[in-house]
Amino acid sequence: MILLYGEKFVDVDLPQVIPTCESFDPRVIPLVGEDLQCLHSALRKANQGVVLKTKSRLWVSLARELRPDLTIYVWGLSLRRGNVIPVYPASEYRGLGVYYIRERRDLDAFIGKPVDGFLLDTRGFDPKAVELVVKGKVKCNCARCDAVEKLTCNWYREVEVL
Repeated sequence: MILLYGEKFVDVDLPQVIPTCESFDPRVIPLVGEDLQCLHSALRKANQGVVLKTKSRLWVSLARELRPDLTIYVWGLSLRRGNVIPVYPASEYRGLGVYYIRERRDLDAFIGKPVDGFLLDTRGFDPKAVELVVKGKVKCNCARCDAVEKLTCNWYREVEVL
């Protein structure tokens, strides 16, 4: 799973984590802190999930109580339970979870390691290029590349000559 993180919405066909209380597009996953009104609004309108930035288990329990069907990504707390998935910094590999990646070189440490997904910062990654990688429209010089290897290699687009 590849998620994009940015301060504003980018027009690509990928899930995007944005600091907002409103999920104004089905691709938007709201990033909320410990603000009850914002959390309630985000949970009410979210489609794919909510990223909760907290170090408190109480906030995670509250979010799960309000929307037990929704995936809750927890940024700041190492907690994994059912539909709760932790978000870790790239420098701390802890096994399965979603890892926040600022730059392309940070992905090198994850080649061949099991993870749930990546949260790629749009300041360090071109969203259009990431979309092409996810859709399988780029090639690398490896036999069976996974998404991490494709994001780290010097890929090229296939061009069909008529």
